[in-house]
Amino acid sequence: MNRTPFRIFLPALYALLFLIFLLTVSYYYASYRRGLWEKDIRNSLLETLVMKKSRIEKALSSRVYYTKGIAAFVSIQPDITDREFYNLAQQLVQNDPVISTMSLSRDGIINAIYPLAGHEAAIGLNLMAHPKRKEVVEKTIRTRKTFIAGPVELIEGGVAFISYTPIFTKNTDSSERFWGMTDIVIKKDELFEDAGLVDTENNFEFAMRGMDGTGENGAVFFGDSAVFDQTPVEIKINLPDGNWILAATPLKGWTHFFDQDKTLDYIMIISAFIISILFWLLLRTQFKVNANEKELKAVFRSMQNLIIEFSDEGEYIRIPETNKELLYKEEKQLLGKRVTEIFDSEMADLFMSAIKRCLALKDLVEIEYPLDISGKKHWFSARISYKSPHRVIMNAYDITDRKENEQNLRKSEQRMKELNDVKDKFFSIIAHDLRSPVGSFKMLTEIMLNEVECADQKKNKRMLTSIHSASSNLYDLLENLLSWSHTQRNSLIINKEEHNLFHLADDAIDSHIVNAEIKNVALINEVKEDARIVCDQYVTLTIIRNLVSNALKFTPTKGKIVVSNQTIEKDGIRYQGVTVTDTGVGIAADRLGTIFNFKLADTTIGTANEQGSGLGLMLCREFSEKQGGFITIQSEIKKGTTVTFALPLS
Repeated sequence: MNRTPFRIFLPALYALLFLIFLLTVSYYYASYRRGLWEKDIRNSLLETLVMKKSRIEKALSSRVYYTKGIAAFVSIQPDITDREFYNLAQQLVQNDPVISTMSLSRDGIINAIYPLAGHEAAIGLNLMAHPKRKEVVEKTIRTRKTFIAGPVELIEGGVAFISYTPIFTKNTDSSERFWGMTDIVIKKDELFEDAGLVDTENNFEFAMRGMDGTGENGAVFFGDSAVFDQTPVEIKINLPDGNWILAATPLKGWTHFFDQDKTLDYIMIISAFIISILFWLLLRTQFKVNANEKELKAVFRSMQNLIIEFSDEGEYIRIPETNKELLYKEEKQLLGKRVTEIFDSEMADLFMSAIKRCLALKDLVEIEYPLDISGKKHWFSARISYKSPHRVIMNAYDITDRKENEQNLRKSEQRMKELNDVKDKFFSIIAHDLRSPVGSFKMLTEIMLNEVECADQKKNKRMLTSIHSASSNLYDLLENLLSWSHTQRNSLIINKEEHNLFHLADDAIDSHIVNAEIKNVALINEVKEDARIVCDQYVTLTIIRNLVSNALKFTPTKGKIVVSNQTIEKDGIRYQGVTVTDTGVGIAADRLGTIFNFKLADTTIGTANEQGSGLGLMLCREFSEKQGGFITIQSEIKKGTTVTFALPLS
């Protein structure tokens, strides 16, 4: 008692552990994939930064070269005149939109500037007297390197970089003497435009830091400073003295790229759940099979039947532990012997014929036979089922009492025949339709019980399908019988209220959805979702259910049944019409006139041998009329049938 509940939850526990394992694998796989993806993105972005670095350094060095050229010229021509400088500067920078000005500062004092127009005030400016420029000049003198300062705001407006290059001349003793400075003003925006640098490009955001060439320790002078807070890809822009840091990150952040792959993550998670559920179902089924196997073994040990395994030659192969009191002879006298050695020729031929037929058809064969056991005549019913190409299983049980009862019943049947002849058609049909599914239950369940050890899954599925079909027919019949009894006793109370017609149709269709799937027939609800109907809910459900049931019976495989609605006007009254249309076998024109008359209607068999009593359509008409409505039917052979019932809208 303590172990049973735990075993019930074992499949769920194993499935849960399996789910955790799958989710863990999915998580690590996703992390690994994201790592690869980030690496690829960073490598691609680094290639972009390398290209931009090359363009910026090229654009910058080509301008710095101007100052180096001037410095080289002055170092060999220290007596250069202002006019000579203007001519030289004009040749170098007059067509360069990136250069704002170029100046020459003898002994640190600006003595010439190109272009002069608009910059006259700069003439005579002592760089050594200016605090910031003095620091730059002293650094260039000390390092003898070109220094790029800025970006700085210009007096005349705009932002620019200033490239300072020191000029040295040689004395007569070959020692070098500081002559002065030459510098150019490089417009910031024009420089970056010339280098093709923008703050956003291809969903990436760029920024640069390192004012005055101070690299990663300098201030941000291009783009959004927040770029450096998002683990950017960085590259150094080399300057003659110092460097800038160019950085880039995705415009919407790194997680934006990873979020694009979430669909696959969701699929993996959902798949993990589905696989775990299937795993749970498989385990649960296996546990049930094991439990059923133990139960069936116990059942076999207690059953009253006799089970014998025969070879294709009629030899007794095995006799399981069942009711061996029904054996014609003792077990040891039968095993290894053939039926031709045990019975007379007539009885042996009966057994051999049944065995051969079972092996040929690979299907169940039933026989009845009498045997004298212990001086008393017994009747047996045997079911011979296929096991293998050379083996069959016979399941026999004593039907002596039934045979005696049958003889008595024959006499009773003769007496009852006269009474049955005077019964009206209703009771004869009901009796027939009730007996058919109940008989199917009995036969099919006995077959499944007897063949459980050699279970053929396809065969079991067919039998279960038949059981379900029979149960559905029986249920529909009992429902209609109950409804009919209410109408006959005038005990049916119509309680009309407003209901959603779509939901009523959906409920009616749901009760037949399994049978439709078994038969491979499409059930479609095309009723408008906001459609309303004034009706008795139970009575109207019965109408729709019966119409769908009839349509399903007479619609072949791959057919279609559609439930729809429309407003109908008749004799000045507006009705809510409900139509059930099928693609079935149709109804002959000569039967349409009597189809709603229970006494005149014929019982017909459906396309899959479904039973029908004719009671359903009679109830549909009666229930429609009791609610103030009507019902019509249209049909054409091999094209289908359309049945419409209508109820007043108010």
